[in-house]
Amino acid sequence: MSTMRHALLGRMAAATMKSSARSTFSSSSSSSRRPVFFSSSFKNTNACRRRLPKTSSSFSFATTSTSFSSSSSSQREEEFKKRKQIKYDLKLLFDGECPLCVKEVNFLKSRNEKGLIAFVDLADPLYSPEENSGISYETGMATIHGVYKGNVMTGVEVFEKAYSCVGLGWVYSFTKVPALLTAANKVYDVWAKYRLEITGRPSLGDVLKARRMRTEEKTCAEATEGECNI
Repeated sequence: MSTMRHALLGRMAAATMKSSARSTFSSSSSSSRRPVFFSSSFKNTNACRRRLPKTSSSFSFATTSTSFSSSSSSQREEEFKKRKQIKYDLKLLFDGECPLCVKEVNFLKSRNEKGLIAFVDLADPLYSPEENSGISYETGMATIHGVYKGNVMTGVEVFEKAYSCVGLGWVYSFTKVPALLTAANKVYDVWAKYRLEITGRPSLGDVLKARRMRTEEKTCAEATEGECNI
């Protein structure tokens, strides 16, 4: 009996060891496969995530950059066209070295919001008569000149057009009366003749000599043929 009991116990122990070994093998096999499955799928998922955003983001960036550059260029073209379409009505010639003249010109510039007046400084060394209806420096300095829609004007009429362009035409509304216009022009002619001396500058003759010296790069004696008073 004792021998049979020992044999039965031995068989039971062997069966228990086999079952435990099988369970251990199956758990280890499943655990070893599971990380491989999850890691491979995770890698594939990350690979897709890395590829797709790069393609889509680069495409969107390129599209955005192209649209931005095209819109910027189109805006610049539109602004350039607008600037070309703006045309002045009056070209006003003035003496940039005359303090009172510059003061009035600055006032007109501050009101010239519509850009209807183009201001041309006679004292500019680059002043060109050819670009200003043939008005020479000497002629422009003798009295005020303006070119209104292609027509050369002088005297008080220039002021009337200038103030009308900036919305202040009523200031010179009296010029519509012929007698008053004639009187105003006579008063202005006296001012234009002596304005240089009144403002503390040399005479017109001396100013013209100095201008000739600068433009021709000559000495005073050379520019005046020996008659130099400046």
